Amino acid sequence: MTRFLVAAMMTCLTALGAQADSEERAELKAFASARLIDAILLYDQHFRVPETGQYLDALRLGGAAPEPLSSTAATGMGLISLALGDQLGLIPDASAKAEVTLRHLLGEVEGSPFTTERSKSGWYRHWFDARTGAVPDWNPDKFSTIDTAILAAGAAILSNHLRRQAETQGTPVPEAADLAARLVSSVDWRTAVRNPKRGSIHLIFYGVDEVPTENVATIPFDEYALLPCMAARYEDEIDQPGDATAAWETRFDMTEELPMADRGGLTLLSKPSGSVPSHFTHQFAFHLCGTYARDPEFLAEMGELMQADRAWFEAAGAPPDLWGLGAGSELVLEPAETEAAQTYGVARLDSNPNATASPAVMAGFLAVDEVMGQYNILRDLKALWDRDACRYSHEDLGFLWRCAIRDTSLAVNRVEAIDFSTWMLGLATAHPDIGLVFFQRNTY
Repeated sequence: MTRFLVAAMMTCLTALGAQADSEERAELKAFASARLIDAILLYDQHFRVPETGQYLDALRLGGAAPEPLSSTAATGMGLISLALGDQLGLIPDASAKAEVTLRHLLGEVEGSPFTTERSKSGWYRHWFDARTGAVPDWNPDKFSTIDTAILAAGAAILSNHLRRQAETQGTPVPEAADLAARLVSSVDWRTAVRNPKRGSIHLIFYGVDEVPTENVATIPFDEYALLPCMAARYEDEIDQPGDATAAWETRFDMTEELPMADRGGLTLLSKPSGSVPSHFTHQFAFHLCGTYARDPEFLAEMGELMQADRAWFEAAGAPPDLWGLGAGSELVLEPAETEAAQTYGVARLDSNPNATASPAVMAGFLAVDEVMGQYNILRDLKALWDRDACRYSHEDLGFLWRCAIRDTSLAVNRVEAIDFSTWMLGLATAHPDIGLVFFQRNTY
């Protein structure tokens, strides 16, 4: 064979390889787009309660009526779903829907049966009835800092998105943008900081007068990093830098100075004790705090967390495309029973007793692949989808959700809105019309 023919064949093979790669990428992107649309619609059509615009804590699968319980954090993710749906033209009345949600939360709907009590600094409760605002008997007097922060982070993303879009289109700023900004500023975020030197943060307050817990607080790193992130921004906006700014700058701002645990040569964002939290905590901080979303160092840490996550499941004997240390409903398969019991679990590197994988957490790492120009996670997710592993549907909307690595065909019967949210957030970073830049620009 002549050199000319060899060269021609090599050129042809290279072209065919590039074409095949391009076709695969297009197929993976189409898969991600379809799944993102279904996720947004799941929030809009099933988690959202139209009368008040609040979002349910969880959906029951299999035709069972949902419980009327709303989660403040779920509503925060619902507001983000409206922003994403608006960006894609999927929810044409997104701003009007957001206005309903926000006016109810701010107590500005005359004659509405919905009322929600707030503490003196503006903190919301974790759970309340989605239609009336009534507090469940089993959680009567607690106000939650992290759930309020997730709600406000969602409101900030919505507000910034609507303002940016109005500026681009030369149209008036929707009322929802102002309402969302007002909700964010209605909380005195400084009160969440317990000890600025240690970076400790209040988890909850008791009663409207905000009696703190005596011994319970959290220190970096976990999802509570969102609170000093917002508190420092709050102090900047009111031009009063204080304890919150000091806590942020000394304990949270610099990724390389956050607590790190060494696991198999990987440096992982952790607690000072060396315990690595469930990976949804890092993903919440990344997608909801602009400082982290814009920080290449934080993204690099996300990459190492992803590697450690994959390694845990590989050691546990899971298929190579199934991993994800997250939280939500899971099956209890030990001891073996005729019908598996279901519980709520939070999996992490040091504890995953029911060997549960979370495709929502897999998706929550998609920004790592996007920045590196890779498609490994999307390949894994599509492979699971194609072989019907961890695959669910609700009213014809399809998604991947939690499953046991021993038997991926066994299904849970609940989807928790807050734990499911990383599925939506991650897929949004993989969408060409949204991308990581959406979070980098619009977070607080």
